[in-house]
Amino acid sequence: MSIMTRPLTYDDLCQMPDDGHRYEIIDGELLVSPSPARRHQKVAGRLHLLIGNLIEANRAGEVYFAPVDVRLTPHDVVQPDLLFIRADRLDIYQARGVVEGPPDLVVEILSPANRMVDQVRKAALYARAGVPEYWIVDPDGEELVPQRLVDGQYERISPVEGVFHSGVVPGLAVDALTLFAGLD
Repeated sequence: MSIMTRPLTYDDLCQMPDDGHRYEIIDGELLVSPSPARRHQKVAGRLHLLIGNLIEANRAGEVYFAPVDVRLTPHDVVQPDLLFIRADRLDIYQARGVVEGPPDLVVEILSPANRMVDQVRKAALYARAGVPEYWIVDPDGEELVPQRLVDGQYERISPVEGVFHSGVVPGLAVDALTLFAGLD
């Protein structure tokens, strides 16, 4: 049995089985996550509807949910829970199903299996790649942490009267209390 010692690429990722797991590559290393829990899915659905309805009404771009491969470098291919691409940049989502380059907004929803990866490794990766906004959602802790890229680092977006406003998605305002209400 041989052990692969080279950094993995998108071509390697395409060879992974279609078994319900999420396969991603960060810094050439394969990461595997199980399917998400119900609370995770409910929050993802709520955010997708909120963002999707808003951008549809404004023709501001498009929002997609996992699984969508996002290739940030040859050795960094991830599947964010949600991503938004502005209308003038939609050509980065190729017909074959790969987003080539950084989306304008990435949302990752924490699960026990991916908590540290999303909060540390993916945050650093998205910052290096130039993703303008990175939102981390913790359905178990009922916390929303939207962040804006400033000088290569993410800075937390402060709420205004309990509501978080995106600087990337025109008109997007999220009330964390409403987002997490009745999740059980």
